[in-house]
Amino acid sequence: MKTGILSDVHGNSPALAAVLADAGREGIQQLFMLGDIINGIDPHGCIRLLLEWSAAKHIQLRGIKGNAEYYLLTPDLDAIPHRRSWEADLVGLIRWFQAHLTPEDLAWLAALPDTLIWNRACLVHDSLIDRFFPESWHDPTIEPKYQEWFHHSRGILINQSEEEWQKLLDLMDERGFQQVFCGHTHTAFTRQFGQKIICNAGSVGLPLDGDPRPAWVLAEDLPGGELNIAIRRVEYDITRIHQLVDNTPDYPRFQAPGGKETYKKWLATGSTTFND
Repeated sequence: MKTGILSDVHGNSPALAAVLADAGREGIQQLFMLGDIINGIDPHGCIRLLLEWSAAKHIQLRGIKGNAEYYLLTPDLDAIPHRRSWEADLVGLIRWFQAHLTPEDLAWLAALPDTLIWNRACLVHDSLIDRFFPESWHDPTIEPKYQEWFHHSRGILINQSEEEWQKLLDLMDERGFQQVFCGHTHTAFTRQFGQKIICNAGSVGLPLDGDPRPAWVLAEDLPGGELNIAIRRVEYDITRIHQLVDNTPDYPRFQAPGGKETYKKWLATGSTTFND
């Protein structure tokens, strides 16, 4: 069995197409999508591409929500108490996504679970601890329907403290997990602790680990029950996403001075820090 694991497409359909083509060449038999599909300029195109490609290839597709999907599905946006200066901008962005998605897209996203268990692996968007212990970040002064709106997890970071790693390993022991797969931080890595593996799939559409090539994970079952995990990077024609940027002038994040140019640089460099 060969399994593909993707995360953080961020509306970049050209990058997603390149990753799916690579996954097809590798002969994957199932595909997991770890969230943040829609947070970018081609949300509908990315959903359609995932669904149509997996159907055409007869590959099982399973997904989970990321924070972008939680934001999208938040009810009563007009009643959100604005606690942060950029709250209104985020509401405007979500309204834009809603206008560019079909009812079928929204229904599919709404049906995605928070986590998935696959054999002895747990798949999450951000962090095992955040998903299994929401009481650790829930704010009792905020209505339940807005908890996800006001929470943005740190995720699992390659440079986090040993104490944080140990908390994850203890939870894996408690739940019987041998592997954890996540995304959210846009930084691909694998760390092994004895027989346990924690793998961040990075980002398909907006890598931020200094390598602008889309990342995805190929997991292959080996004899004896072992799982071989490889992070793959894929070349793609970045001018295609730049053209989509140029052809999407109404995208809310491009309205600020320099917004479009900054986004193009993120795509081209794989970083939010760069020299002009």
